[in-house]
Amino acid sequence: MDSNDFLLLSLAVTGLALLVSLFVSTSDRGVIEENPISGWKKFTIRPDALAGGDNQRTLVSSQESGGELEVLSGNSGSFPIKIGHRKHGALLVIEKPLLSLTSSLKVSLLGQPWIQIRTGRKKGIPRLVGAGTRMADEVPEAGSLRLNGDLPAREYEIRVREKIAATVFREQADDSGDEGCYQVALPEGIPELPFLALVVGLEVELAACVRPARTLSVES
Repeated sequence: MDSNDFLLLSLAVTGLALLVSLFVSTSDRGVIEENPISGWKKFTIRPDALAGGDNQRTLVSSQESGGELEVLSGNSGSFPIKIGHRKHGALLVIEKPLLSLTSSLKVSLLGQPWIQIRTGRKKGIPRLVGAGTRMADEVPEAGSLRLNGDLPAREYEIRVREKIAATVFREQADDSGDEGCYQVALPEGIPELPFLALVVGLEVELAACVRPARTLSVES
């Protein structure tokens, strides 16, 4: 093989390697941008279940496993709100303290106080404050949670130490005629109940914000 043949062969190999690398990177990027939550567990939230009445009490349902969380008692205007299963009782409870200097909601998991959702001082952004109770290691602490997106539009993320742990978005569920419902997607391998409880707590806070007509949004 003379020098010209070796040069052409080198150029061909280099060109092929560049083509493969470009194809792989473009394909990966396309998959991420097209559907970043593909394969995540998805749940449907039905806000009407928090409005009271007996017509619709299923608040959270799983699109894959068929599991449900129901409003057992209370509603967005009557506290405490107990949510869980009829056979197993309440799994989470949302309370609104009557004697408090700040507007806040208290969320308990499995009978243990976990987090408080307080009205924010800056642009109405809610503050997440811990209840001072030692929880299981799988339950994130209030200080590690961050919200990013548009809460009133139900288009936002919940992050734990800057890593996405839940994505909330609007997409009409196939099995629901409720136009107000929206979805929560959770990655595999993280506990479901704390993040679903936080989404439900934020939904109760949003319902309360409608009455005084104040804006609740989260900075990007």
